[in-house]
Amino acid sequence: MKRVIKKELTEKEYSKFIKELLAINEKKGHLPEYIEFDDCRIFKIEYIETIENVNKFILENGRHPESISIYQQKHNRHSS
Repeated sequence: MKRVIKKELTEKEYSKFIKELLAINEKKGHLPEYIEFDDCRIFKIEYIETIENVNKFILENGRHPESISIYQQKHNRHSS
C-alpha cells in the first residue's frame, strides 16, 4: 500500500510544530488527540510516527533531516 504524505515540513517548520506540541502538552498535561498546524489537522498517531522517524534519522545520520514528511494514517477517535 502506497503511503500518502499529508504534510511536508522544513526543519524550521518541524521545530515550530514540536514547540507547539510541547506547549499543549505542558498546558494540558497530556498530548492532544490532534494538532492543527498550518490549516492541517495532524492526528496523534501521525505526529508520534513522525517524531519517531525524525529521531531515528538523527540517530542514524547524526543530523536533522532537511525535510520531514507527515504521512496520513488511519486513526481511531477514541484512542489515547
